[in-house]
Order: sequence, then C-alpha cells, then structure tokens
Amino acid sequence: MKKFRFRLETPLRIKQLKEKMEKQKFSQALYRKRTEESLLADMQLAKANARGEMENKLLNSVQIRELSPFCLFERKMLDLIENQEVVVKQVSEICEERRKDFLKSRIERQIYEKIREYQYKEYNIMVNKEEQKISDELASINYSRLERNSTYEEY
Repeated sequence: MKKFRFRLETPLRIKQLKEKMEKQKFSQALYRKRTEESLLADMQLAKANARGEMENKLLNSVQIRELSPFCLFERKMLDLIENQEVVVKQVSEICEERRKDFLKSRIERQIYEKIREYQYKEYNIMVNKEEQKISDELASINYSRLERNSTYEEY
C-alpha cells in the first residue's frame, strides 16, 4: 500500500514560511506603533506639566520674562506633538497594511491545509476500500478451502 503523499507539500511549506515572516513583520510594526504612541503620550504629558507650571507662576504674579521660556517650550512641544501625530498616523497605516498581509498569508496557508486534509480523507477512504477488498478475498479463499476440505472428507 502506498504511503500518503501530499503533492502540494512544498507550496504549503512556502506558505507557512511566508505566514511566519508576515507575522514577524506585523509584530514589529505593532511594536513600533505602540512605541510611537507612547512617545506621543509622553510629549503631551510634558506639555501639560509645563502648562501647569506656567499657570502656577501666573498665580504667584511673576514677571513676564520668567514666563517666556514656558511659552517657547510650549510652542516647541506643540510642533513636536503635531509631527509625532503624523508619525503615529503613518505607522498605524503601515501596521494595518502588515496586518492585512499577515491575514492574507494565513488564509492562503489554511487553504492548502484544507486541501491536504481533504486529500488525506480521500486517501483513507481508498485505503479502507483496499483493506476491505483484501479481507473479502481472504474470507472467500478460506471459505473455498473449507468447502474443498469438507468435500474431500465426504469421499
């Protein structure tokens, strides 16, 4: 009896490797997205802290020249935050692209695996039929031997 051999084993392995690479790319993009979002949150927090310090200085009625560095810092942080928001948006788009690529490669791999499962089921059905045929033949041979032996004993 022939051993089961899936003809598309090589393409299946290629699809598995492709899926693994796409998964790795997706996880790297996701890590970068989270890093950039964290950096954005840190910038927003620094801006809020500077704003709070400036308001405290205003409550203490300080001179305007002491508030000037806070205003410059706040403007600089606003520019940095805007740039970081653009970066986060770009990284999010890349991350979404990677996710779609990963899902596409996963579906392709699953298709090949379903084909393999289907062919393996067909192979098992064929093997069972062959085994049934062999056992029927053996039973038939044994029966005819018993009949021959019984006919010889009668004479």
